[in-house]
Amino acid sequence: MSKGFSKILMVMTIGALAFSSCTRSIGSETAFLKWLDNPKNGLVKKASANGFSFSLKFLPSEYVAYTELKKGNDEKGWNELLHDFESSMSILFSIEHDMHGIDATNYDVQNMAAYKERINELNFDLKQHLFIKGSEGKKIRPVLTTFENNYEIGGKKTFYVVFPKTDEEQWKTESLDIVFDDPFLDTGISHFVFKKQHIDQIPTLEFIN
Repeated sequence: MSKGFSKILMVMTIGALAFSSCTRSIGSETAFLKWLDNPKNGLVKKASANGFSFSLKFLPSEYVAYTELKKGNDEKGWNELLHDFESSMSILFSIEHDMHGIDATNYDVQNMAAYKERINELNFDLKQHLFIKGSEGKKIRPVLTTFENNYEIGGKKTFYVVFPKTDEEQWKTESLDIVFDDPFLDTGISHFVFKKQHIDQIPTLEFIN
């Protein structure tokens, strides 16, 4: 083996180790959110139909517990909060239309009464139409869906969704298929598949410790 090739191989090895190290731990919340939003890391899944774009973002339990502490939730300590969120799976579900002025709250809505009904449906009935596709046709539905009214630019509407981890066998599968069977927006059925290997490769969040 030539000395030149050996040097190249060494540089490549060092670079690979450095990259591997970077993906195993992240030192700031800003860096983590950037990593989380990168589709290459497999924790954001998207679909589109009828002018609407859907996005599902997986939220690690450790990060969700951290955000609760940041909100001033001092009724529970870190360990108790982390235990609570490790027994569930949290995601952010976002809906946006490609035309200005159209969104999930006003699509095909003709009057104020219908608008109020749509808001009510999105707040309370979404959990009936969003589920994890389990084995033998079982549907694992959320225990919580919350409409996050963050006044986002462009009519984007976001929902915080929590699924229970009651079926241990389901969480040992190689992938999780989350289904949105849309009754509101004429988009049909959308699937968002998360691979377990991507969930298992979430970096250590050093900024939490």
